[in-house]
Order: sequence, then C-alpha cells, then structure tokens
Amino acid sequence: MTLKPGISVTLEVVRKSDFGFFVSDGQTDILLHQRDVKGNVEVGDNLHLFLYHDHKQRLAATMEEPLLKDGEVAWLEAVTVRTGHGVFFYNGISRDLFVSMDELPSDRSLWPKPGDKLPLSYTWDKKGRLMAKIMRGQAVEKDAVFADQSVKNEEITAHAYHFLDDGTLLFSEEGYIAFLHHDEVMETIRYGQKLTVRVIFVRNDGRVNVTMMPKRSEQQLEDAEMILAFLQKRNGAMPYWDKTPPEDIEARFKISKAKFKRAIGKLLKEKKIEQRDGWTYLLKK
Repeated sequence: MTLKPGISVTLEVVRKSDFGFFVSDGQTDILLHQRDVKGNVEVGDNLHLFLYHDHKQRLAATMEEPLLKDGEVAWLEAVTVRTGHGVFFYNGISRDLFVSMDELPSDRSLWPKPGDKLPLSYTWDKKGRLMAKIMRGQAVEKDAVFADQSVKNEEITAHAYHFLDDGTLLFSEEGYIAFLHHDEVMETIRYGQKLTVRVIFVRNDGRVNVTMMPKRSEQQLEDAEMILAFLQKRNGAMPYWDKTPPEDIEARFKISKAKFKRAIGKLLKEKKIEQRDGWTYLLKK
C-alpha cells in the first residue's frame, strides 16, 4: 500500500526519538509526534494510525481517530477562515482539514464562518496534499431520513450545504433534506450556516419545503407593531391607507401590500386606528 495522508494503516514502532516515535511499513519511516501518542507505546508495537501532513508538510502519523474516514462523508465544523485561501475544518486530530477557495463561492460573504458545518470528503491536490471537498447529491442524500406529514408546521434546525438557482438545500439534525426557496428567506445565507426553519410542506419523496418566515399571525402582529411605531413617530398620522399603491407601501415599509392590509385590518379591528380621506390616524385612548 502506498502511504499517503488521509488513510488509516497499521505500522510498527521502530524507534523512539526526543519528539515522539518513528513508525514504519518496512520501507518508509514516518514520525508519530508525541502529541499524537495515546497511552503507553513501546518499540515493536503495531499501531493503528491515521496519516496526515504536519505543519512542515512532512508525512506524519497520529493515534487519534479522525472524524472523517477515507471514502466516507462527515459533517465537519469550520474553525478558521483564511481570506484568499479557504476555510479550515476540525477533523478530530491536531491538524485541521482545509477546503480550498476553489470549492467555495466567489462571494466571500457566503463562505462558512467558525461553527458552521458542511458535509466533506477527502481529496488531494496535484502535490498530494490532503484537502477536503464539499459533498452534494447522492453522497449526502443516501443518509437522509424520510419525513412524514407529522412534521408539517414544526420547526427544525438544519445546515445549508448546497445553493440552487431558486433556493438552498439544507440537511436537518433529524436527517431531513429540506428546500428553502428564495421567497422564504429573510437574510443572506452562507455555506454551512445553521438555520431554524419551519416546515410548510412535506413532499411525497420524504423531503420537506421550509421557510424562515414567521407564521401569518406572528407576522401580522410584527407588521402591526411596526405601523403603530411609524404612526407615533409622525404624531399619529400618515398618508398611507388601504388604497395606497403597492410600490409606495413596499418603498416605505419594506412589506407587501397584502401584508400591509392585513396589519391595517388588525389595527382597525382593535380600534387602534381609523382611516379618512387617504390617511391613517392613530386613535387616542
């Protein structure tokens, strides 16, 4: 077997040094740093080891178990972002795993931040250096859990792992594949970001459609409070009412005409406002 970073092998301890041990397959000696030693080790022992490149780009071994196994996929957490280079992810050993900027969007605001998670697998660059690539499609979907109708309207926590033309794919803590359409988003989403979303539709294939928007009743209350605050700033009167053009509503309040009318309807019903001649007035208590 060719010894290279990213694989697990059994090697013999052939000698001890001031900074650890050397292990060998009979042809190549590899350094087992002291920090990578677990328990008592003696010359002659056969050890199960994971190979990686240390900070000096030397092939090294560790007795620590990596979170990601060769040929598999693991969800790893981002720990360091190096602008102009890429992102490092924690892999359970002393050396973090690097994802090149070539794997990431050109817009750096979409790059993962520390704490974000992505599904990764091993790859190697032209110089044989161990790196990671972001996984999508069947490699991730094979581990998905089929969602049933009971999850509709439930909140789930999920990580964004793939951007599509019309939305984002998420993988939830329960194992659901979730689709978040652009129209259901309240903020710019980055790779690996952890989101709390609400299930609005359960598909026949066991996937779910989700939203970041609050339920209509919650949204209506929020919009009504925003309109009341606006009225109070204008001494209780504003030149907006049910028949104000949609573009004027959206320009002023950043909400749709439909949402504006629902919020106004709520305030009228609660007798907190009245409307006259194209204006809306705050009613005195």
